[in-house]
Amino acid sequence: MKTADVAEEYKKNKELNVEDINALKEWAQKQKHLPPISEIQLILFLHSCYWSLEQTKITIDKFFTYRSAWTDFFANRNPQDPKLRSDMEVGLTSFLKTRTPENYKILLYKIMDVDLNRFVAKDLIKVFDMCIMLELIQKGTFEGLVIVCDFRNLTAGHILKIHITEMRRLLLYLQNGLPVRLKGLHYITTSVICEILVPLVKPFMKKELLDYLKFHSSYEALNKFVPQELLPKDYGGNEPSTKELHEEMQKSLIENKDYFVEEERLISNEKLRDRRPSFIDEDFGIGTDGSFKKLAID
Repeated sequence: MKTADVAEEYKKNKELNVEDINALKEWAQKQKHLPPISEIQLILFLHSCYWSLEQTKITIDKFFTYRSAWTDFFANRNPQDPKLRSDMEVGLTSFLKTRTPENYKILLYKIMDVDLNRFVAKDLIKVFDMCIMLELIQKGTFEGLVIVCDFRNLTAGHILKIHITEMRRLLLYLQNGLPVRLKGLHYITTSVICEILVPLVKPFMKKELLDYLKFHSSYEALNKFVPQELLPKDYGGNEPSTKELHEEMQKSLIENKDYFVEEERLISNEKLRDRRPSFIDEDFGIGTDGSFKKLAID
C-alpha cells in the first residue's frame, strides 16, 4: 500500500521541521513499551498537536496505549473476516471529496442497515476507526476534520444499545489519541434521540471542544455549518450517493487488508513500560487502590 509522501508533507507544512521529527524519533526509541513508529505517523501526530513536541509525546502514548487496552475496538481488523465484513455492511464511514470553506475534510457517518440485531456499537466503532486510519496513512495531514453523524434513521432502541463505556472510550480516543485536528462534531437526529444521546456525549467532551458539538433536527439545519453542495446526492449535494460511497468504503478496506493486519500489531506493551503515566488512572477508570471505578454521570 502506498502511504502519504513524507517529502510532500514538508512542502505543505511550513511549520514542520526535521529537527522536531528527529527529536520525536529519539524519544520514541527510548520508550520500550511503544511499537515502531514511522516518520509519516510522527508527522501526523505532530501536526495534530499544532507542533507541540510535549503534547505530541502524550498523544502518541495515549494512541498506542488505548489501542492495546481496548481490543474490542482495535483488534481483529482483517476486512476479509466474515464477522467484520458483516459489520462493514451496516455502517458508512466516508471522507467526502470536497472540503469546507475552511479547508476542513468532512467525514460522513451513517447507519445503512437499521436492523437492530446488527447494530453493535463497538463493532461499528472499529470500522469507523479503520476508515479514518486508512485515510490518514494514505493522504497525510489536513487542516481539520468535521464529523457528521447522520442518525435520522435510528430509533431509541439503537441508542440504548450504546454502552456508556463505549461512548466514553470513543470520545477519549477522538480527543486525546487520534492524530487529527477535530473541528466539528455534528449529529443529525430527532428530538427523541437527542434526549438520549446528549447525556451520553456531553460528559466526555473537553470544555474547549464543546463549542464544536452541534445537534441538528434536519439536514437544512446542518447546512448552516456544512454547505449542502458538499454532501452526497441523496442530501441534495454533488457528492456520490451514500450507497455508492458505502460500496467504495467496503472495497477500499478489503483492498488494504494487509495494512490492517500489520497495523493491528502496533500497540503498546505495558510490561515494558518504565513507569505508569497519570493518564492511565484517569482514562481507564482505575482507582487509587488499583481497582476499576464506576463511572458517575449526573
